Amino acid sequence: MKREVQHYLELLERRLVTLRLLAADLDESRAAYVELDLRGMHQHIAHQENLCTEIRLLDAELNSLREKLAGPATKDGLPSALSELEAQLDPASARQVQLLISGLKTIQADVRRLSRVHTELLRRSRRSVNVLLNFLAHYSGAYPPPVAQPQGRPLAALRK
Repeated sequence: MKREVQHYLELLERRLVTLRLLAADLDESRAAYVELDLRGMHQHIAHQENLCTEIRLLDAELNSLREKLAGPATKDGLPSALSELEAQLDPASARQVQLLISGLKTIQADVRRLSRVHTELLRRSRRSVNVLLNFLAHYSGAYPPPVAQPQGRPLAALRK
């Protein structure tokens, strides 16, 4: 039982690290969207997709291990066996478990907030792109195409 609980804690720690990476990438990706850097956007999207896939896999493993540990979940969403073990741990280990749980709650709230900000940024970016597309659709024929400058002749020579 102790080995399973240790594995559960390791999975929680991996989930915490992955969520921190996701939060950092969501924060960093804003610059690519503001600068309309398509290559940067695609790189961030791919990285975020990989991190979300990893989180889903960790969650599935955590859920199956939670069922193995049995017992109803406590108020923290942890299996009761983990809470019982936490009561038996030495003070340093119990403190580490509490820090892990607290860190998870904090980073989950941060990822939720960053996700909302990112969603709003995408919505506004879509609006800006639609404005540009509408402008191009309505005014593309209103202006004559630019005159090609002959090679080797400066612009001043053309004006004479």
